[in-house]
Amino acid sequence: MTRVSPLFTVRSASEEDVMAIVELATEAQTEIAQFRGHEHLLEVWTLTDQQWATAVTSDKNIVLVALSSMSIVGYAKADIDIRGTICTVGHVFVDPQARQLGIGAGLVGEIARVAKSKGCQTLDAVALPGDRKMKNLYERIGMPARLLIASKNL
Repeated sequence: MTRVSPLFTVRSASEEDVMAIVELATEAQTEIAQFRGHEHLLEVWTLTDQQWATAVTSDKNIVLVALSSMSIVGYAKADIDIRGTICTVGHVFVDPQARQLGIGAGLVGEIARVAKSKGCQTLDAVALPGDRKMKNLYERIGMPARLLIASKNL
């Protein structure tokens, strides 16, 4: 699967893309550290190189990369639930120098297309409290917030 725009291309990630994804994921971790709730998200969100390699080949994950000028400038990862009906976007990151080109929307749009083709009926996406840019991205592509999860450590 490949989706082409005049400025970028979105395609399925391969094992050869893992190191580039890990580098971008490290940048993403630094960026989200400013938002409330990031500690919990990083606990479930941080993947080792091997876990990324497994994710790009798993039927229960959708991992995409975005390329501009033949370089990977963004990635997204979504997980399909055990019933195969809900796909949850947990990772979307675009290199700051490649933003404002529609890459994030392209990544999420392609996840939606792939998820639907796999039988999913719902697309959910994660954003941290205060991450207005991520929330704006989701709203811009027709995904308004429908759930807020409150949490307390016990």
